[in-house]
Amino acid sequence: MTATRSAPPASGLRPGIVTATWASALAETYRRYGGEPAVRTGPGEVLSYAELGRRARRLAGGLAALGVRPGDRVMIMTINRPECFLVDHALAAGGFVRVAVSHRLHAGEVAHIARDCEPAAIVVDRDRAAGVAAALAATDLSVAVIAFDDDSPVPVDARLSELAAHDEAESPPVEPEQLAWLPYTSGTTGEPKGVMLSHRSLMACFRNLLVELPAVETGDVVLHVAPLTHLSGYLGHAYATRGASQVTLPEFTPEATLRAIGQYGVTVLPLVPTMLNMMLPLLEEQDWPVETLHTVLYAGSAMAPDRLARAVACLGEVFVQAYGLTEIPFPLVALSKAAHRFEPGGPPPARLASAGRVNPFVEVRLRRPDGTDAPDGEEGEIQARTDTTMLGYWNRPDATAAVLLEDGWAATGDIGRMQDGYLHIVDRKKDIIVTGGFNVFPGEIENAISSLEGVSEVAVVGVPDERWGESIRAVVVVRDGHTVTADDIDRACRERIAAYKRPRSVDFVDELPKTGTGKIQRHELRRRYWAGQDRRVGG
Repeated sequence: MTATRSAPPASGLRPGIVTATWASALAETYRRYGGEPAVRTGPGEVLSYAELGRRARRLAGGLAALGVRPGDRVMIMTINRPECFLVDHALAAGGFVRVAVSHRLHAGEVAHIARDCEPAAIVVDRDRAAGVAAALAATDLSVAVIAFDDDSPVPVDARLSELAAHDEAESPPVEPEQLAWLPYTSGTTGEPKGVMLSHRSLMACFRNLLVELPAVETGDVVLHVAPLTHLSGYLGHAYATRGASQVTLPEFTPEATLRAIGQYGVTVLPLVPTMLNMMLPLLEEQDWPVETLHTVLYAGSAMAPDRLARAVACLGEVFVQAYGLTEIPFPLVALSKAAHRFEPGGPPPARLASAGRVNPFVEVRLRRPDGTDAPDGEEGEIQARTDTTMLGYWNRPDATAAVLLEDGWAATGDIGRMQDGYLHIVDRKKDIIVTGGFNVFPGEIENAISSLEGVSEVAVVGVPDERWGESIRAVVVVRDGHTVTADDIDRACRERIAAYKRPRSVDFVDELPKTGTGKIQRHELRRRYWAGQDRRVGG
């Protein structure tokens, strides 16, 4: 299957403004920073950029020998681990397309994505190998299963260590508009959609990050506790273009993260606000060796000013916020370190509730429902024009047309207002819930709950949660003569969807709010739960 562009070029900038590709940028990184540590695999154990480049080219050769061809999709499913960088670099070297999915997805969800993008191979770790192999076997797809680990619990087509011992591959020519990454996101239908990101889009994303972040140095050390499939992956690759080194933890815990900062001399830490909220009590209770840390990039939502003041008291002026979408990679806007400063004893400035100022390589407008521009202080849909924008959704021209508008503009589906030069995100046009930095679409959860015979109607909404920003709540109407419990709902969700998508609370009601045509009004439910909150999305 070949990917075709579903819409005109999604850039309002002069064609050719970004001519490098992710593949050429990596080749230049190996040349410039060959002797520098690329990936720290343990205390005192490092992999240099030169060696990483050699291993990546060998792995690309191994994938080619397995039958993977330039342009083919390769799925990745694993926890954060050092080998993730090897696989990512090998896919760039071979001209393959990276399809990184969350390790928290249900195996059935992985199979659904595989049916959509028809990958040539999937690289999966030991804890997920059996479930993924069984789910793929139930499809009519021919997908080579590659084990991250030598001790895979199920038979596989190859092991990563074997493929990485192959002869080096000669990298094929890559053009800026070629497809590089295909991350999946939920959209207005609730079904995961492949977001086509070109080499040009990725390089523009990395450029925009480098503009907003403090000067990136070769000696920087980036600690990845946020998923490499999301925020951390973009940031880590941006830092790689300047020869910085990377450290991974397999999962986030506050204690392990704080220990790792001192152990590895970490200077940069990408997080979602939920993680910082969990770290705060430990930071306030005892001293941790965090003196090397100079930048904490957070995304997904703003931080409440009181928690931000506490975090600054513990870590200093290290915070930068960024906002973007899978379809239009971040940062569209950013809140700088300087903008985070305020007097803890006084009232917090309004800008702390914002996402920041617009990036110089991005145009942003706020549109009213009638298609006119909203003035400062008035809410409107956030639309952006930039060269980071996706090529379109994989094989979904209708969905693409709803996002990619005329003249290079793209609709975010978020509602915002501009105030004193700062963009405030106040609501979502879509019903996506952001919980702990993950996007969750209510329709997927409602479908799982509706499988219970006793459920008459269900609506799922995000409700305020101090720890997660938003938590997932199911509002359920039970059929007459039936009994449904919260445990029944949890069990139905466990069997069908990823753990992070399961509702954290359930309300049983007699009826749901509806329109005159009988359509359930999720926004009305959300309004009730968010009454009294300034932001109607997680903060």
